[in-house]
Amino acid sequence: MHEGETGVLEQFSLCKKEIVLPASSQRAYAYFLESIDNWWPAEYRFSQEGILGIEPLVGGGCFEDVDDGRRLRWGTILELEEGAKIVLAWQISPKRLLIKQPEEAGIVTIQFLDVEDGTYLKLVHSHFERYGEGWREYLRAMNSSAGWAYCLSKLKTAIARA
Repeated sequence: MHEGETGVLEQFSLCKKEIVLPASSQRAYAYFLESIDNWWPAEYRFSQEGILGIEPLVGGGCFEDVDDGRRLRWGTILELEEGAKIVLAWQISPKRLLIKQPEEAGIVTIQFLDVEDGTYLKLVHSHFERYGEGWREYLRAMNSSAGWAYCLSKLKTAIARA
């Protein structure tokens, strides 16, 4: 990287996904936080029997309780705005290793906005460069149809059935 490129790098190292959910923003927000175990794809868990949860408070964890009794912390809540926004450090590395320090992880911002047909959800996963080696491939993977778009489609299906 050359001098002065950091700002350009950070500007383009993000993934943006949008979806309309069939629920009010308040309901979509609550479902995202309280029912992640119902909608998060099974194939994207660390354990087939893993149970997911989110502690809905600043500093709280996004975690998976695995069958051997461990709690794997996937992320840390950085900001909550009731019914409108969730910001968390996404502490899963490109190699699917857990990152202990939130400041060394990417940031995922999820915004919820009421629209005529339900809730417009906008997700932005930024600061991929913090992940270090492999971050560009990770960015491409999360931008692909098998990345955040897939996860949000699972959310939409689950919330429609709830």
